[in-house]
Amino acid sequence: MPTTLVLRFPWGRYHATPWGRHVNEGAVELPPSPWRLLRALYAVWRTRAPELDGDTVHALLARLAEPPTFHIPRHGVSHTRHYFPDMAHRSGSPSVDRTLDAFAVFERDAELGVRWPFELATPQRAALERLAWSIPYFGRADSLCSGFLPTEWEPGPHGTWVPVDVADSVAEDAPVTSVLAPDLPLQLDALLTRPVDVRKGDLLFPAGTHLLAYQRTRSAPRLRPQPRRHGEPATAVRFSVLQAGLPPQTDSLVYTDLLRQGALSKLGRLPEERARTQLGGRTVDGTAMTGHGHAHYLPLITDRRLTGLVVWVPNGLPDDELKALTSVDRLYSRVNPDWRLIVRVAGIGTPGRVVPELMAQRPATVWRSVTPFTPSRYRKRNAGWLDYLGTEVAKELENRSLPPLRAVTLLSEEWQPWRRYRPSARMRRDTRQGQATRPSAFLRIELVEPTQGPLALGHLSHFGLGLFGPDSGTQAGPH
Repeated sequence: MPTTLVLRFPWGRYHATPWGRHVNEGAVELPPSPWRLLRALYAVWRTRAPELDGDTVHALLARLAEPPTFHIPRHGVSHTRHYFPDMAHRSGSPSVDRTLDAFAVFERDAELGVRWPFELATPQRAALERLAWSIPYFGRADSLCSGFLPTEWEPGPHGTWVPVDVADSVAEDAPVTSVLAPDLPLQLDALLTRPVDVRKGDLLFPAGTHLLAYQRTRSAPRLRPQPRRHGEPATAVRFSVLQAGLPPQTDSLVYTDLLRQGALSKLGRLPEERARTQLGGRTVDGTAMTGHGHAHYLPLITDRRLTGLVVWVPNGLPDDELKALTSVDRLYSRVNPDWRLIVRVAGIGTPGRVVPELMAQRPATVWRSVTPFTPSRYRKRNAGWLDYLGTEVAKELENRSLPPLRAVTLLSEEWQPWRRYRPSARMRRDTRQGQATRPSAFLRIELVEPTQGPLALGHLSHFGLGLFGPDSGTQAGPH
């Protein structure tokens, strides 16, 4: 049974410069070098897991020195430019040096797999699990990282890189790269060598290492924003969150409300006219739109953090409103300066193409709460809590012309920390949308007939409350 180490990058970025390359070349070390991985594990042991037995860790590192296979998730390569004053700047004339920071851009939930073709002994596997759990970053310190050892893991849309032996035959046009790897058997002291010491010794590589060729045997699909197909209606626009510090999921309603404000501010109309749009949810005469065909501002959540936003408009967006919405690149609040978010458009089209995580691959009958469901009506005194929730869900489904409710199950997740009001509505003292007095619940609902989604029900469902996602393993075939 092989041993697999999986690394996740919560910021979606991996920073690492290949050995022997200058930072301003803009190169990114993919696949990562086995040397970098061993040094990372050694450093984690010495600084974050010193309680581990030394002999066990030494034996583990010696075993992992065998070159692994890397499964690299689909990615793009980007960079930022930094300008620093150089020595000539002191003379009074402006003079700067430019430095590039190149990095690979992964999807938020992407996993990088490292696989060795052997099974570790129990003490060594336990030590590797402890080290993987303690990894703070991999590559440069910008590459925040978390690791774990799954019992079962198979690559998805990954590119596969395998080590090439000197006796192996490689096709002339095969994609091959070289990375730094340790000599076998591993010289443990060599892991402590600093790059500055290598340069002082006029060496090309650290002692006890060599360049190892890796060949790509499988390509990953390219990562690029989903384009809008010609003639396809714009019923969904997806935004990615670019900043490092991701907001907690419980503040989702803050940012969906700010996204609506930001989109309306870009319309270039008089304030009283802006809300009379699909984005604003009001008709020309100022009354609220009915039928739930206007804009839904929904959160995208990964690992309890807000990682994106999507605007879903079943009626479709006119060109001027689409242009205004896609012009939004940052969200901010004058009331609370901490409510700030940098966003970029990641896709325009239909929900099935732009936000597949909120859609069932095949129509599904069972759906699970992503955000707490908040009833729109008050409970009668003699009504039980679960019966009341079932009645409210059934009415919401009927109002949206969706299949009837078969069963509802109450989940034990905590809903009290979630914001259940719109900050802008609270500012104008809106007693309906500016208060958070309504009780909520996380639910699992089963419908009589399957539906595709997206599914958002209840109070403030147009701002992300009551959002449901398909429950895994419960999808039904087409009817």
